[in-house]
Parts: sequence; C-alpha cells; structure tokens
Amino acid sequence: MKTMSVDTSLRLARILSTLILLWPLAPDAKRTEVIKRRCLTLLSIAHIGVTFPTMIRGTLENMENRLDMFLGSTDMIGVGSLLLYISICYIEETRLHGLITEMTSFMKEANDEELAAIQFYMKKCSVLHIGTFMVALSIPLSYIFSPLIQDQPLPGAICMTVAFVVLTWFGAARFDMVCMDINKATTEAEMKKCAVKHQESIDFANRLGTTVGRMAFGVAISNLLGVMFGGVVITYRKFDSIDFFKLMIFMMIATIHLFLYAWPADYLAQSSQRVAESILHGEWVGKSPRMHSSLLLMMQRANDKAIIKVDGVLPPLNLEMFGSGLSTSFSYIATLLAIFDE
Repeated sequence: MKTMSVDTSLRLARILSTLILLWPLAPDAKRTEVIKRRCLTLLSIAHIGVTFPTMIRGTLENMENRLDMFLGSTDMIGVGSLLLYISICYIEETRLHGLITEMTSFMKEANDEELAAIQFYMKKCSVLHIGTFMVALSIPLSYIFSPLIQDQPLPGAICMTVAFVVLTWFGAARFDMVCMDINKATTEAEMKKCAVKHQESIDFANRLGTTVGRMAFGVAISNLLGVMFGGVVITYRKFDSIDFFKLMIFMMIATIHLFLYAWPADYLAQSSQRVAESILHGEWVGKSPRMHSSLLLMMQRANDKAIIKVDGVLPPLNLEMFGSGLSTSFSYIATLLAIFDE
C-alpha cells in the first residue's frame, strides 16, 4: 500500500481542520488574515455559547427520562470538546506553527538517509492516518437523521490530531537520525555535530511535549466523560438503534483519538533513550578526550526520556497509559451492566 507522506498528511489536516479554525496562523500573517480569523473564532465560540445552554436545558428537562438525559450529555461532550480544542490551539498557536515550520524546513534540507528515517515512521502509521481521514469525513453520515443544525465537532478535531501526531513521529525520527550519526562518527568534528543535533532534538521534543500534552489532556478528558455517560446509556436495553449507533461511533472515535496520541508518544520516549544505547555499544576506546566529553554529555542528556505529559494532571502519555485507561473503561462498563442486571 502506498505510504502517505508527511506533506500529504499535513495538507489534508490543514484543509479539514481549517474549517473549524484549529490550524495555526503564521506569526507574520497579514493583519486582515488575523482579523478575519479572530472574527470567525469569536463567531464560532458565540455559536457554541448559544448552542450549549440550549443543550443543557434540554438535558435538564429530560431528567425524568434518564436515557434521554445521558444521550444529551454525550452530545454536550462533543460540543464542549470542540470549544476546548479551539482554546488549546489558540493558546498554542505560535508554538504549534513554529514546530510545523521547523519540521517542513528540516525535510526540505534532509538527505536521503534522513528522509528514509522519517518515511519509516510514516509507513508505520500510514494506514491509521488514511483510516482517520476516512472516518473523519464519514462521521457526519452517522448523524444523517439528526437536525441539520447539529454541531459536528469531531471530524476537524480528529484531522487536526494528525498534525500533532505527525509532529510527534518526526520528533522520534530525529532521535533515530542522531543514533545513525553517532554510529558513523569517527572524528571530533563529527561527534560535535552529533551533540548539537541531539540538543536540537531535545529542544524540539520539549516544545512538542508542552503543545501535544495539552491537546492530549483535552482528548483524555473528553474520552473519560464519554465513557462515563456512554457507559450508562449502554446499560439500557431499549433505545433507538440510531442513537445506539451514534453512541458506539462516538465512543470508538474517542478511543482511537487517544490512541493516536499514545502510540507516537511511546515511540518518542523509546527513541530518545536509544541515543544512550547507541553510545554505550559504540567502540570509543582510544578516542580523544574531547570526543569522550561529547559522548558523556549526550549520555547524560539521554538519561531523561522525552515524554509527553501535563505535570500534576496527565501522566506520561504512552501505550501503557492508554492500555490502563482502556482496561478501566471496560471494567466500568462491565460493572454498570452487572449492577443494572441485578
């Protein structure tokens, strides 16, 4: 199967995420573009501000019918998530644009070996990215029987996620490039270049961790709330098949959404530690003291894994965290089913 390139992934993500104002503006954007974006953002927030109280009122009016109340709550989560994503992208706009610009500039100047390292990761996740775009475009069909004015926040949000994910894969690839350079280094000058590249990779990962961590936290919160309310709805035996289908789609997408962050974040942490392993397994006996100094400096830096987290709120994002959350979700739903069966 043909691999989806970085440029193609970013282009599709930009087209679809721009529709809901998630794609960052360039710092040197024209004043008219900035004013236009700010006006559209305010209009979008105003629309959500009008829609949200109506949804809350409808949910409260259906408190006697618990099924309708919890179904309304899941719809509120989708709209609330969109507001959260817009806020995070607005706050991180400058940093996010800087990361994307740095990645695209790097790829223009990369040699064949560096491009191959990036394409290795893109090939690994190409099928998932293509599936993500297809699902994002098909989600509105699940709401075909809903009112036409209903908000559809997920498609654009998921497509913007691809941009965050590609940045994370790129961060992991940069550490792999450092490992390749270390294995080929034979002189002090080459080793010094490796140390500089390693520090640049760490700086990129640190900036990436802040931006991606905040968005992943927003995804984790919406995922948690979706499971809480959706789990209660599943315990009901009688409700419309359309509502059940919508609920299953919502919970499935919420799970995939979090996985899209956890998978590359896990690779990022592993690849950052492989730098120390590459140095440890190298043949450095008889090399100059300056080369040894550069090697020790890189080993000290590599001892701290490049992880994505939000201090005090979100634990290190990786596949273990995702698996733990998924297991807890299934246990929660199984417990609810057992309680309601009694």
